[in-house]
Amino acid sequence: MKKFIFMGLIVLMAVFSVVPAYAADGTSNVRTQGLITPQFTYISLLSPGLSIDSSGLATCIGDVTIYNNSYSTVLTAQLQKSTSSGWTTIKTWTSSGTGVAGTELVEYYYVITGTYRVCATAKVYNASGILLETESVYSATVTY
Repeated sequence: MKKFIFMGLIVLMAVFSVVPAYAADGTSNVRTQGLITPQFTYISLLSPGLSIDSSGLATCIGDVTIYNNSYSTVLTAQLQKSTSSGWTTIKTWTSSGTGVAGTELVEYYYVITGTYRVCATAKVYNASGILLETESVYSATVTY
């Protein structure tokens, strides 16, 4: 039931999110909003999410699924705050899983006034423990 609610939340976020387009200019590809891109070799979905309610309670979401049932994943979600010198990580959570279902996490943290985002980083390992892929995706920013 929890996974069903989580996936419903992800679908709603995807439907109502604005996805920016970037022209190719020779620089590295910019990934935002949990897009599935051809650059993911072993990851089928990597999706972050962030919402902050009126009391300052941030709901931080991370979800990863992979293509191979014999591989494992480690998902790290970082709640980051915008500062004058860039983005500062204020809280980190980690979850792991095996198989195509990957892993997910939903965590909560009270924030103060500011602009925030979640960085979801997935690492995929084969059955021998060899790191095959590392990818990071950022949520949309939320100002509280």
